[in-house]
Amino acid sequence: MGRKIMTVKGIVFNIARFAIHDGPGIRTVVFLKGCPLRCAWCSTPESHVLSPEMGYYADRCIRCGRCAEVCPPQAITVTDGHEVITDKNLCDACGRCVEVCPVGARRMLGTEMTVEEVLTEVEKDALFYWNSGGGVTLSGGEPTMQPVFSGEILKNCQERGIHTAMETCGHSDWDTLDKLLRYVDLLYVDLKNMSPVAHEKDTGKGNKLILDNIEKAAAVHPDTGLVIRVPVIPGYNDSVENILQTARFVCHLKGVERIELLPYHRLGVSKYSVLFREYDLSHVETPQENYLRHLEEQIRSCGLEVQIGG
Repeated sequence: MGRKIMTVKGIVFNIARFAIHDGPGIRTVVFLKGCPLRCAWCSTPESHVLSPEMGYYADRCIRCGRCAEVCPPQAITVTDGHEVITDKNLCDACGRCVEVCPVGARRMLGTEMTVEEVLTEVEKDALFYWNSGGGVTLSGGEPTMQPVFSGEILKNCQERGIHTAMETCGHSDWDTLDKLLRYVDLLYVDLKNMSPVAHEKDTGKGNKLILDNIEKAAAVHPDTGLVIRVPVIPGYNDSVENILQTARFVCHLKGVERIELLPYHRLGVSKYSVLFREYDLSHVETPQENYLRHLEEQIRSCGLEVQIGG
């Protein structure tokens, strides 16, 4: 049975080693594909779809046309002006274009891995976990979208004495989240907006399920550390009113270690063109430091620990 479990497969789009912002100590962060939300400001659009996707890096392309020659559904064409055009609707992510591209302009975003393969990568840095108090963090995307795969990674890490953390948007059925939390030492939950209308407008989903899950997680798993993360997006959720409503909701929960205010950044903007998508928040600027400090003070006034940045 154990061997069978180790061959359970999931879709991973990145494994980041020596991370220091997603839990205590030095960590390995395993990023899984698939997310139920579509946050307007998302910095990891490659995590949205559960299956692998083809990405096109136009700045590397030498317009040789090899990709178009081997594309089975003829999703790629090269114009007389040597412009390479990809019809995303026709692309079936077969990967043939990736295989023949001589300069790496095309890449598959997302790789199928077994639990055993992930653990092999994780254990390469075990010495750093022991010396720093670090461990493994599951992120995404959304780990609850691949519950069996996520659960086996977390369970096996705990059995090896490796500290586990998980980042979630909280939009999951409770039974799935509950089962995963049995193997989680520290839980990060994003709380993007207290207004159900604004939350649905900006993420595609309402916030009731998320709020309910946060309350249940705090009550049912009081020994699991809980950190609430608020991405601070100017003009979207950065009002004092929203931040205070968030703090008032959080201050009644058990086991909350702190609220983290995560300032909006533009580091993921270039990924949208790679995936043939438009980015709608190009007008948004990073929040000012003095305003972040003001929001920090508002949260502290509710008796909560608060941190700017992860």
